[in-house]
Amino acid sequence: MFDRAQIEKLNAKLATATEAEAGAIIGALRDDAVGRCATDGLFWLSFVRTRDEADPSQSVKPFPVHLDYLKELWRVLSTEQQVVIAKSRQMLVSWIVVAFCVWTARYTPNQAIYWQSQQYDDAAGMISLPTGGYTGRGQFLEEQLPSWLKTSAKFSEGRIQYPNGSMIQALAGGADKIRGKVVSIYVGDEFARQEDQSGVYTAVSPLMQKGARAIFVSTPNGASNQFAILYHGRPVGGPIA
Repeated sequence: MFDRAQIEKLNAKLATATEAEAGAIIGALRDDAVGRCATDGLFWLSFVRTRDEADPSQSVKPFPVHLDYLKELWRVLSTEQQVVIAKSRQMLVSWIVVAFCVWTARYTPNQAIYWQSQQYDDAAGMISLPTGGYTGRGQFLEEQLPSWLKTSAKFSEGRIQYPNGSMIQALAGGADKIRGKVVSIYVGDEFARQEDQSGVYTAVSPLMQKGARAIFVSTPNGASNQFAILYHGRPVGGPIA
């Protein structure tokens, strides 16, 4: 991959390059960027766009990868096997978790990523919806990438399938929906509001023992639930170990 000095030299050559030389330089820079995206998730995020339905004047926006808390969250998602995130609204937490799932699926072969919400429609809305209308978030991220970064992913309701054998699948709530599946990454979305949190966690725990990653993300919903226990590391109100 090119270092900064090499990129600056190539950019400087563009000013005096012939059309053929400029095409070769741009092609080399593009190929370098494609390779870097596969290994550097934060660099890939610089090409990602999000959707803000509350801002009709600019509904499609660059992912704010410059924000320190999002950089740190990406680092945690990339390095920790179990991640528990208590979120608030409008912090782009759901977007970055979706982006992490998309990046992992498109650049790591044979990944089985499951996104579970209490209602299937909510999970599908995070992943993919039928083509031709409003798109799921993962689907939107893929469709908004520049043409030279696009891949031949296949979209269907609640599912994105990648040519490398990876997939992202939406699930409705319930331990029976995840039990018995072979999982690379499990996402429990709005986990504090899922009805069978304890059962789901019991089903997911053996998967983590086999190497799966688990991400539990939610707005808080009181102290007497499995999400609160995971977030605090103990039953709330109980003794500190």
